[in-house]
Amino acid sequence: MNIKLSQHLPKTHTQKILKKEANSKDSACLVVLIDSKKNILAESALTDYTARIEQLIEVSHFKGTACETVADYALAGDKKTTKQNPVQLLLVGVGNTDKFSNTVLQKIANTIYNSTQKRVASITVALGDALEENHFGQFALNLLAASYRFDKYKSEQATPVLTDVYLLADESLQPALAFAESVFAGQSLTRDVANEPGNICFPAYMAEQAQELAKTYPDLLTVKVLGEDEMSALGMHCFLAVSQGSTKEGKLVIMEYRGKSAFSANAGTTEQATNSAKVTGGLKALADKLPTKKSTKKADKASDDNAQTTNDDAPIVLVGKGVTFDSGGISIKPGAAMDEMKFDMGGSASVLGTIKALCEARLPINVVGALACAENMPSGDATRPGDIVKAMNGKSVEILNTDAEGRLVLADTLCYVQRYNPKTIIDVATLTGACVVALGHVRSAVFSNDEDVLFDLENASNLSGDLIWHMPLDDEYQAQIDSPIADMQNIGGKGAGAVTAACFLSRFVEEGQAWAHLDIAGTAWNSGKDKAATGRPVPLFMQYLKNSADRV
Repeated sequence: MNIKLSQHLPKTHTQKILKKEANSKDSACLVVLIDSKKNILAESALTDYTARIEQLIEVSHFKGTACETVADYALAGDKKTTKQNPVQLLLVGVGNTDKFSNTVLQKIANTIYNSTQKRVASITVALGDALEENHFGQFALNLLAASYRFDKYKSEQATPVLTDVYLLADESLQPALAFAESVFAGQSLTRDVANEPGNICFPAYMAEQAQELAKTYPDLLTVKVLGEDEMSALGMHCFLAVSQGSTKEGKLVIMEYRGKSAFSANAGTTEQATNSAKVTGGLKALADKLPTKKSTKKADKASDDNAQTTNDDAPIVLVGKGVTFDSGGISIKPGAAMDEMKFDMGGSASVLGTIKALCEARLPINVVGALACAENMPSGDATRPGDIVKAMNGKSVEILNTDAEGRLVLADTLCYVQRYNPKTIIDVATLTGACVVALGHVRSAVFSNDEDVLFDLENASNLSGDLIWHMPLDDEYQAQIDSPIADMQNIGGKGAGAVTAACFLSRFVEEGQAWAHLDIAGTAWNSGKDKAATGRPVPLFMQYLKNSADRV
């Protein structure tokens, strides 16, 4: 669906009334928004239609409540001759304009799309100055998102008649519209890959999607893929403990978006990793795929200026959990709704979509996206409850529940990406059912060790309408994941499950490294009959990255 700004009302058309099909390409509709006080939004631009609108409000007893609609199909005309046919009118209630939120705007956008998509080719939505820039961007994104469909596996696919949307608003809003289009492109990719079934979307498929992006945007994006041999050479045995039960090889996909400047990711390797690579057959690509070792935090005062300059170009790293199907492993899940475990790669899908949106928006910022992709399956090779493995940083983990697998692939990936010397690391994962119990399906949970990162994420949440909620990360929770026979265990008992999962991840983040963890278990997809990926938190990430780029 195409969307554009316009300063013109739709043209009327000359036609014989009722002689053309309803889906004629020149059919158009003017969408007029009415608030709960029966005020006409953008009234100054609608003077030619004011009498008709007011009459329609009166005869239909229109109240202007949110998502209320009434249509005037403009069928009146001179039956004897060919006359000018007035455009259709659709009145849509928006409720109290002082209470606009992303949720309200989403409902209004869905109402507009669903009321027109089967019967007219184009609509013009009269906005005027009714929406400030932020709400305008949210509305445009929601209107685009309403047109999204995933029906590739249906033998019969319905094609919408609606192809063009014009927003009657000031030209100064063009940047906001362009940004919304970029976010929609990324959000759609996120939904596409997350909606794919597990027999199509497995780790290699995710790697292929990233590589296709690199081909599309070669000037901005570089992709590297690590297989299980390379991860073994790096000591990433937490990651491998998840993927080893499946015949589908686990993949760590690294996407380097250089929107600002080149940054070094291939300057060296650790002695331990190099020796390990020799033992496993001298993986010649390993040194090229291992980023620079993280420098010490205690730099000399004389080098502070240089360090600041370097940090300006340092990337923000987004790490996504990519468990393409989660059976639970040996700790197998109940059968009910297990099909929805194809969505357990929602974190990596959102990182993939964010990178696409970045490429579309061409934001002047450096970003690394890491997709930690594995399939968690029960087999003779699967990890057993009680097994102990070592992570890339040398810490040992007692695996008490193989269904707490997402934190294992993230742990090694967090160790790996810190060699980029990132400004900030944000991991995103459909991690815990406990998060759904705590926050339901409205807000994603955020945990952070850095107040500035937390503030920036909360600000991006408010601006994008992609809501988050700050959760605790107190040291007192750490004791719940202590193990009597290893450095830690991968679960912390029944209480505070989302918190102890975040505590586990925090043990793989070096001291002084800014980090945040997003648990999107309740927001990445909708369950039940209409199960589908939501594309969150791509809008949150894009607003956060846009704000970060604007500050530099």
